[in-house]
Amino acid sequence: MQVVLLMAGLMIGARDLALADATFTVNDTPGHWFDTGVDIAGTRSLAVIAPGEKVTFNQTVGGPRDVESRHTVTSLVWPKNAPEFATGRGVLDEDSANKDNHEVTLKEPGLYVFVCKLHPYMLGAVIVDDPKTKGLDLGSELKVLGGPNGLIGPFPTYSDLGLRLLRAFFIVTNPSNWKDYTKADGATTYQPTYPHVLVNVGVADAYLDEVILAKGYDGKVIERQHKPKKNGIGEVWVDTQFELTAGKGEQFPGTATVVSATGWNVKRKIALPEQKMNNGHNFWTSHDQKQIYQTEWHGNSLYVINRHNGKLLQEIDLVNGPEVQDPKFNGKKCYDPAHVMTRVDTQQVHVGCNGDNSVVEFNRNPVTGLLDIHRFIPMSKTGETKQTQPHAHWMGFDGKSMVTPNSNTSDSTLYDFNESTIVDKQPTGTLPIATGMMPDSSKYYVSNYLGDTISVMCGPYPKINCAPGTVIKTLNLLDDNADNSGYLTNGRFLDPTTPAASLPGPAGGFSVQTPVSPDGKFVVIGNTLSGTITIIDTKTDTLVRSITCDPGCHGVNFGAKKGGGYYAYVTPKFANRLIVLDYDPNNDGKVDDAVIVGAVVLANDHVSKDDKITGNRGQGGQGVMPVPNVYNGWVQELPIAYKAQLTKAQRNPIGQRHHDDHHDR
Repeated sequence: MQVVLLMAGLMIGARDLALADATFTVNDTPGHWFDTGVDIAGTRSLAVIAPGEKVTFNQTVGGPRDVESRHTVTSLVWPKNAPEFATGRGVLDEDSANKDNHEVTLKEPGLYVFVCKLHPYMLGAVIVDDPKTKGLDLGSELKVLGGPNGLIGPFPTYSDLGLRLLRAFFIVTNPSNWKDYTKADGATTYQPTYPHVLVNVGVADAYLDEVILAKGYDGKVIERQHKPKKNGIGEVWVDTQFELTAGKGEQFPGTATVVSATGWNVKRKIALPEQKMNNGHNFWTSHDQKQIYQTEWHGNSLYVINRHNGKLLQEIDLVNGPEVQDPKFNGKKCYDPAHVMTRVDTQQVHVGCNGDNSVVEFNRNPVTGLLDIHRFIPMSKTGETKQTQPHAHWMGFDGKSMVTPNSNTSDSTLYDFNESTIVDKQPTGTLPIATGMMPDSSKYYVSNYLGDTISVMCGPYPKINCAPGTVIKTLNLLDDNADNSGYLTNGRFLDPTTPAASLPGPAGGFSVQTPVSPDGKFVVIGNTLSGTITIIDTKTDTLVRSITCDPGCHGVNFGAKKGGGYYAYVTPKFANRLIVLDYDPNNDGKVDDAVIVGAVVLANDHVSKDDKITGNRGQGGQGVMPVPNVYNGWVQELPIAYKAQLTKAQRNPIGQRHHDDHHDR
């Protein structure tokens, strides 16, 4: 009832609404993950209550399919004076991923935003409104979970950070606000809509849409996309995770979109409707490039797909399937399988269990290419009881090591396969979500999503005096891009207390994938909050470039460029294109000339597909995997036909020969 009244209030500007308790259904539907059931100004994830009323989050009330995956309901934003259940942790959180129902009573007026720590694009917001004030109460000052020190704030709601968070909420939770490159005609602008409602932000009363629009984030022309002039090699697989198809419905979204890196066009869409693939999230390839391993982040399965024709070869249900029922696994399961990679030395496959505590190891049949579960490898030390919830792990170039970002324990595990032991597990930042390792395993990088930082970690084969698995340096992504040109100025940081109009914004924020280029020279990062691509120079471990991306900038991976060098392929969650970044066009080892050289619109129904596309066309770009795999260690294992297309430098990216290569030139 309260959402109907709220809708009326937003339409007529009324304030004297008799609102009731709020209820959100937690589910896997893109844009409506925290769902009130009623569209309000484009979002179904916003409610308004009076002080002292209750908010309920239901995950199972409508049956087990309301939520197939595990989630948390965690405070992301809350008013300065709201009572906290734990210092710096807001009003609600859980120690582990779950399928439980949750409730909280909110008394302090202001804005509350909740997030899932596993799937941090899942957002729900509640405004606790004091009827005695003019305008809906957002609060004069807010706190945010995360930041370089674990907690940002209190800071003015009317600040650059505050307005960016508000803008992000209304884009993320309203699919009609996602950027659609099929509308690029040279004149149409990208103009998300925001509620036209009077709000109280402490310093003044203003209309919410006018406050956000005045910052100038939006309104630019949606540019026509052009193909890169220089070809890549092979294919690029993209998880268009939010695309909807007829055979699955909105509760089981996601397709794999296959792009040609030579013709720069979409070749195929794979939805797996019979299996109801749920939010397909990440890929890796077999050594011979014949199989694609596909995870589903909101589901339970790992899929093995024939790369040549897109047909399913195998599904392994890691929660309910017969494979995990074997007594030798002692009841272990793998909820929310997130990322997948292979070991160079054994061809074994490893999948991070983002809703649990382990990485699953699979043995591969060399004849059929099919997989069998070998073991569950815990990422917590003996005696630790809290789930680590590893997300985007990375494997060492020789297959002897693995590193994980543990999103629930805010640390990173370095695992040694030779000794089958954890070398170290060290704190990094709030909600670490991705890792990338140097091609010689000398150090690795951890992306702390809510921490707005990158942790530079000592690798298993360090080149400096450091202990493997420990933090070498922390990079603050809220470094202010002071001249707004993409060239960073050292020593300036985004101050969240600064009025919104005085700063152009941060270099990064809510960072996700963090791979190191195959030659080890640069790290390229997708940043969700700032909508930027950030580049780190690995020689100095400093931020050197920030390049405009799209809303929800997320996935990054490297593929070979024809004739030498590499492209960085970048995917945004809330725009439907694959970005092709030439971060070093003249191969001089510098990124001052880094440039987006083209893009491919991922919305294309007129290709080979196994299901009818019905909505969110090409949206939700997250996992991205070029074929062939050209990372050091893997590239040496490529079939001869692929090696023949690569230059000598691409076949041995750091000049160290680990395998026979008879095609030098």
